[in-house]
Parts: sequence; C-alpha cells; structure tokens
Amino acid sequence: MDYHSFLRSSTVFGACSLLGALVLSAGGCSSTQTAASNDSQASQPASEATSEDTTEAPMVTARPKWAIDHDAFKDFGYRWDWSGFPPLQHNAEIIHTTAYHDVIIMQGSGATLSVLDANTGKVRWSKQVDRPTTAFFESVRFGETLYVASETDLYELNLKNGNTLDRDSLTSIVSTRPVIVDNIAIFGTTAGELFGFQMDQDFKLWSYQFDGPIHTPPTVLDDEFVAAISDGGDLRTIRVKSAESGVTMRIAGGTTTNILNDGFSIYVGSTDQSIYSFDVEDGKRYWRERSSAPITIQPVLHGESLYVTTDDLGLAALDVLTGKPLWNNKAVRGWVVGLLDEDELIVWTGRELVSVDAERGDILARIKMDNVSGVRTDMFEDGNLYIIANDGRIAKFSPR
Repeated sequence: MDYHSFLRSSTVFGACSLLGALVLSAGGCSSTQTAASNDSQASQPASEATSEDTTEAPMVTARPKWAIDHDAFKDFGYRWDWSGFPPLQHNAEIIHTTAYHDVIIMQGSGATLSVLDANTGKVRWSKQVDRPTTAFFESVRFGETLYVASETDLYELNLKNGNTLDRDSLTSIVSTRPVIVDNIAIFGTTAGELFGFQMDQDFKLWSYQFDGPIHTPPTVLDDEFVAAISDGGDLRTIRVKSAESGVTMRIAGGTTTNILNDGFSIYVGSTDQSIYSFDVEDGKRYWRERSSAPITIQPVLHGESLYVTTDDLGLAALDVLTGKPLWNNKAVRGWVVGLLDEDELIVWTGRELVSVDAERGDILARIKMDNVSGVRTDMFEDGNLYIIANDGRIAKFSPR
C-alpha cells in the first residue's frame, strides 16, 4: 500500500492493516503504561446492551503494552480519557472506524462489528454480522439504525443493542457503501449502475446508468438530489425519488476520495490530477486547480476554505470561490481531521499528528506515531481525537 492510499483508507474520513502495538511518544516525557488487563476491563461489553442475536467475537488475548506520552499530547492541546479494544477474531484487522458523539463504530475483518461507548470506551455490543469471509463496506448511521452492506446484502441493525432488524438482498453486486435518504438506500456498482433501494418495501426503486464503474459513494446535496461520479469522470446530479437527471458535468477522471458540497458547489479531487468546483444548480465549472499527480488524499471543506494535499503544494488551503491557494506548506502532506480552538488544524499524515496554524499554514507542534493506523474525530471543530493502533486498540483524547 502506498503512502497516499494509506491516508485515504477507511480505518482510518475516513479510513488499514493493523499489525503492532501503539506507542504514542515523543521521547523523554512522562507516559502511562496500559497493560492487557486494564485494556480488557475497559473493553467488556455492557451487560444491559447484550441481546439474544448478538454473537460475541472471540477476543484477542495477546496484547503488548503500549505507552501514551501525556506531555506531548498536553502540548498538543489534548488529554487522554480512556483506552479500549474492540473484540476481534484471531489475526483479524480493523477495517473501518467511525466516531460519533455517543458511540464509536469499529468494523473488523472476519465480518465483526463492535460499538463502543464514547464516554467510557466500554464495548456496548459486538457481533459477527455474517460469515468471516464476507467483506463489508463502511457502516452508515441513520438515527438509531446502523446500515452495513456487503456486496450483495444490506443489514439493518439496532444501534442500541445490535439486534438485526432486517436483511435485504440487493439483487446487484454493489461497490460502494450506501447513502441513506429517508427510506431509500443509494448504491453504486462496478457495472456503472447507480440505483435506489426502497428499504421499507425491499425492492429496487430505480436505476441510472453511468458511463463506467462507480467506486465512490454519492453525496447528498439536499432533500431531493445526490451527486455521483463514475471512474471515468461522468459526474451527475440525480433526483433521489425518481432518478431524474439534474445536471451533467464531465471531467477526465474519477476520484478515490469522497465528493464534497456546501449546498452551492460540488468539489471533486480527481485522479485526472485536478481539483474542481462546479455549480450545484447548472453544473457550471467555477474553477480547476491542477496538480502534477492524482489527488488521492481526502480534501476537507470548512468555512471558506477547501483543505487539500497535492504533490505540488503540499498541504494547502484553497479559497472556495476561486480555487487559489490562501496558503500552502510543502513540508506537510496529509488529511485535515479537525480544528482546535478556531486556529489550529489537526493533520494526520500517516506517520504523525501535526498541528498547523489555520491562518498561515505554519507548523505549531507534531507527535510522531509510527504504529498507528489512523485517526478519527467525532466533529470537526474542537472534537475528540480517537487514535487507532496497528493492533486494533483505540484511545480517546479530548481537548484540554
């Protein structure tokens, strides 16, 4: 896996292979050793959340100690709250992690899915959703229901206790996670089909053909439309309830990152070595910022800035109206996961956490993390940080 692919993988805005112990240290500072017994205590499922159809996955017993450098995180503006470990099958890996204000959802290879309490790190419930060989896309939360799809089936799970509410055959082999709008789940396929699945009646409501495979989930524009793109650059808006085509845009390549929108513009970081902005209403191209290599690290939209990483600029803040860099820093290449105290961007580079001045792009602080597979936040501004280790451990850090 190359460096850029590592950054965009979904464990980790995310989201990687998890193979070692977590050491968060900058050297010479105080640290806390977390033994396997302590991890086990923090990871036991809450008894009241256990349900009859919740199958607990076997726990991994061999867990090397790992250290958290409290001084380094204090300088960074965070404090350690807890450490946990979701149940995994033997030799399994964490594939997807999603953080919310109340729960952390962690999906492992072997078709395991675990929900951890965000306040305590305790496992609320854990189950093997299907056969261990079944691969699942990243789960999607809609209210108190969790939707998780394989290539052929869509499962609806009760977020509170893990009970399976429904399982639907999708009739097509899908290649994206679902996007949920009301009672319609929208998927893409390698055959270039975008389709809407009516979940309350369990049937395919509509289908729309694109010019090539679809590997990027659509993005919701409003209550009526989504935007979707094929690998070949066929970018369209589609009406959710009827599959009526809205506007059509064409670029020279697809994208390996999520499409973004702010209600006015659609933003795409493309494999054709460009970042684009299009008008949502008429498809007019507002701007195009070129690069010398494909855009493979997830762009992030916040306020009037689009934070991107390109081979030419490094990390850059682009003006959403013009596409021109407000600043750039060639020494930083990564994904902006959050904003602290309104003026510090928190950037995950795949090797380090870096604090960057939001107005100028200067590096303020950094923490080296060699054995970490990913970082998540539960909200962009002043959110909690969740560090995911190579062996599947997770640690929560809250703003000081």
